[in-house]
Amino acid sequence: MDVTRKRVVEASYLTADSAAHFRTILRYFYHQHERMRDFIAPEEIFEHTRSIPAFADYAEEQLHQQLGQLVKWNNLIARQYMTNAKTVEEYKKKRFRYQSTPYTIEIERMLVVLEKKSADNFQGSLEKPQFDRLL
Repeated sequence: MDVTRKRVVEASYLTADSAAHFRTILRYFYHQHERMRDFIAPEEIFEHTRSIPAFADYAEEQLHQQLGQLVKWNNLIARQYMTNAKTVEEYKKKRFRYQSTPYTIEIERMLVVLEKKSADNFQGSLEKPQFDRLL
């Protein structure tokens, strides 16, 4: 199959129904990756999202569902976290930490650059001095 015709499933979060939630979660992962923090606990992500006014009614169960979807879309890698289990029930309950994939980091990096260019009012110029300088 031609690579240029392959569906980029990792970009699905950009146009999903809950794109605002997915983008907020993955932007947080991007910023943490930039700080050399790769494995993030769901509790930390939940705390971050709840600090945003638009996420005031965001439920922890919703976060877990969305993290699962991001794993299916290859945006995140889930790693089981086994430490600190004090009871058999805690040990049996699978706890995960998540890491963003390199593909997702590059998508987010591209979006940051595009957002910056959009904020700078990127425009072309047809002024004569610009043509003379290029010539």
